[in-house]
Amino acid sequence: MNSTTKTQTSTAKFEEFFATSYKDDVFKILEKYPDERSLNVNYQSLEMFDPELADLLIEKPEEVIAAAQTAIKNIDPLVKDADINIRFENLTNIVALKDLLSKYIGTFVAADGIVRKTDEIRPRIETGVFECRGCMRLHEVEQTSGNHIVEPSLCSECGGRSFRLLQEESKYIDTQTARMQEPLENLSGGTEPKQMLMVLEDDLVDELNPGDKVRITGTLKTFREERSGKFKNYIYVNHIEPLEQEFEELHLSEEDEERILELSQDPHIYDKIIKSTAPSIKGYREVKEAIALQLFGGAAKQLEDETKLRGDIHILIVGDPGIGKSQILKYVSRLAPRSIYTSGKGTSGAGLTAAAVRDELGGWSLEAGALVLGDQGNVCVDELDKMRSEDRSALHEALEQQTVSIAKAGIMATLNSRCSVLAAANPKFGRFDRYKILAEQIDLPAPIISRFDLIFVIEDKPSREKDSELAAHILEMHKENTVDYEIEPELLRKYIAYARKNVNPRLTDEANEILREFYVSTRNSNPEEQGAVPITARQLEATIRLAEASAKIKLKDKVEREDADKAVKLTMFCLKDVGVDPETGEIDADIVSGGTPKSDRDKIQRVTEEIKKLEEEYAGSAPMNVLISKMSDDYGVSPEKTEEIVRKLVQKGAIYEPQTGHYKSLL
Repeated sequence: MNSTTKTQTSTAKFEEFFATSYKDDVFKILEKYPDERSLNVNYQSLEMFDPELADLLIEKPEEVIAAAQTAIKNIDPLVKDADINIRFENLTNIVALKDLLSKYIGTFVAADGIVRKTDEIRPRIETGVFECRGCMRLHEVEQTSGNHIVEPSLCSECGGRSFRLLQEESKYIDTQTARMQEPLENLSGGTEPKQMLMVLEDDLVDELNPGDKVRITGTLKTFREERSGKFKNYIYVNHIEPLEQEFEELHLSEEDEERILELSQDPHIYDKIIKSTAPSIKGYREVKEAIALQLFGGAAKQLEDETKLRGDIHILIVGDPGIGKSQILKYVSRLAPRSIYTSGKGTSGAGLTAAAVRDELGGWSLEAGALVLGDQGNVCVDELDKMRSEDRSALHEALEQQTVSIAKAGIMATLNSRCSVLAAANPKFGRFDRYKILAEQIDLPAPIISRFDLIFVIEDKPSREKDSELAAHILEMHKENTVDYEIEPELLRKYIAYARKNVNPRLTDEANEILREFYVSTRNSNPEEQGAVPITARQLEATIRLAEASAKIKLKDKVEREDADKAVKLTMFCLKDVGVDPETGEIDADIVSGGTPKSDRDKIQRVTEEIKKLEEEYAGSAPMNVLISKMSDDYGVSPEKTEEIVRKLVQKGAIYEPQTGHYKSLL
């Protein structure tokens, strides 16, 4: 059977298919045309109607789709000019992007991926109208290539060969190019994700944004680059299906689900999951517990007024060099169902959020960065303190609002970055000093520190017993070349994916009462009425998220007393570890969030007051030597501390130095 006969047969079959299975849909589209120009057809319905026609669509998509479009025109003779796009969904021929090689060129395929970049929408000439320069006769020529305009070979009236394109009379179609890359969960550590160019036309343009998870159906085609002369593949898109949750499934079989549910009944599941988090690293139980809870995440909520409460847990690990921070982050990036690992030293703000880049034709387009590509997954940022300050500022919005707003090169956009961030940083001066507050020791601004739910400080302290255990653990690993897993990583990944998708626990009254009591009693624990504020509502919300994650680990739909207790215990561990003022011994929320502790604020106030008093006493300016002795005698403040406070006040513009060693207040 030749191709013309095949096309005629296909048209007739489609006429029958539309007249029986899709009659109502076809007439609805024809009524709404040209406002609606696409008819979605379920590929599996076509397969049931005529398996041969369905197979032919996979092999010869262009011919078969053209036959389907002709069939629609034949159904209703009154609407001959209706150019309806036939879009096929639920295609069974799903191919991974890395496998879309030359053997698939010219076939109809479906592929899953994350949209990496979208370019400007441009018009493509579909039918060119040409005027003969000799006799002014008009000729219409269908344009198949987007790069070169095809003119008529000769004028049918006068035989002339010179023509002028009438741009306003010609017919155009909207077109847009985009790029997508493989889903993160399909990548094994260290492999570069495969990317694919996509061409979108007509009503498919402007449907995609960077960071979207989609299943693309279309024809795999190839084109030759003019500059290099090399051939490149692209997908001419026929249908777009958004995939919001499917990525987290990781494709779980019935057998997997049975194993997951059986595992959830194990009374020691909580401890087993903690022990299976970075098992090659000895110790750090609380850090591993927090990371396990982060992998499961809390329950995201949207209130009636459309306020969104995040369920993702952010963790910052600050520690001495050589204790395995990077190794923990690498392990988590491999274990999480969707994750990205990046190092602060080689990451720019645009690389974290989104970049405005020029496309081939000189227009601007958006390219998604790590926090956008990691949407609904984990983003591990190592050496956060090594990032440039202007790049770190890109994290502010992503950590709290979980969006990335871009205003660059005339592009205004807001992209989703609903991800958990696990970050690591080193102390400024090499090792952590317990007698100094956190903010002074890490090179991070207060607004970023305050957005982390849990902050851990890991110190490398010599201890004969612990060092002996650690040495034995490392030597055993090197000798046996194995790691003792409580739960195999592949099963744990599936367990996490199942919990994140299917479990959405709610707080019980019992858990509510524990969390309320914890918040109220901690807030009022400092003896002085005007003492430091030990905890804020931000820490309460973090504790709620931890309690929800604890319930998720056991696949429970309710947050019970034991979950609330575990969350409170972990929060208090971090507060006591990081938030204690070295001078007063009180827990101070301002230290946790990278601010100035209450004891320091009091000293600053006293220095300011003393400067004002000394100004009156010493004819307009306060001598530094007198101020130092006053602060030391009256308030027990060391000379070094007084000098440090004076320096800070000068930097902030609260005081100035009219002459060397003398200070004057500006407040």
